[in-house]
Amino acid sequence: MLVAKLGEQRVEAVEATKGPAYHCPECSGELILKQGRIVVAHFAHRPPTDCGWSRGETVAHMAAKRVTAQSIRERGQRAELEFVIAGLAGDRRADVAAWSPSGRLVALELQHTPIGLPEIERRAFSYARAGVAQMWIPFIAPSVWTNGRPMVGGWFVERYSPRPFEKWVQGFTMKRGTWMYDPRRRAFWVGTMADHMLHHEGSNWYDSGGEEQYSDSYERQSKRYRELTLIGPYEPGDLLIKVTMRRAYHVRDYSWPAGPFAEFVAARSTTL
Repeated sequence: MLVAKLGEQRVEAVEATKGPAYHCPECSGELILKQGRIVVAHFAHRPPTDCGWSRGETVAHMAAKRVTAQSIRERGQRAELEFVIAGLAGDRRADVAAWSPSGRLVALELQHTPIGLPEIERRAFSYARAGVAQMWIPFIAPSVWTNGRPMVGGWFVERYSPRPFEKWVQGFTMKRGTWMYDPRRRAFWVGTMADHMLHHEGSNWYDSGGEEQYSDSYERQSKRYRELTLIGPYEPGDLLIKVTMRRAYHVRDYSWPAGPFAEFVAARSTTL
């Protein structure tokens, strides 16, 4: 975790100094400050603990949260790491909370590890009920770079197998594009997915009566694969946040709430 309490104040690990007693904002348990030249500065619970906030977190995830919050602050807007939003049920922490000049609260969720559909839908509906604009940002899987190829302005993967929550995020943005985080560059790309078609060649054979039979070639939509197009990369400081309203929608496997959702608006990109 990147934030602790020092008395009644929130303190970020990158700004903390060793010596004071830091405590968990959730369970009030004592925390250990970990800083170094290689590790991302963070706090850890002293064992044993059963606090839900003590679960392991990847270095890439912590770095992504810090990069995102810092880029927002550099534009003169308020941003808080691991911010607890009052009124939400369950895990009330947003990875990054940001406030627009008009005071609109935006929750940005950077999703490094897979999240189940029931959990992401529960949290999304909770944000929507509270009137909080939300943005879900999947991490780009390493396989994207090994299985794809560069294209003008971005990257293309012909056979991409999206995780279920990535399909949910694509629907949440109403297929306007899913912003994804690249931990290699600490940058963002906007991704769109299209149907991947499987081609089946025609064939011919002879039936039992000696008559030659034919079947035409055809294409069918793949159930597993999509074609992924990534445009970018975009440096965090080159992205603004825009809030848009969406309607509730439900299909057989997915549900999306009505309410505000957030998306990045790119000012400029970095060429490959």
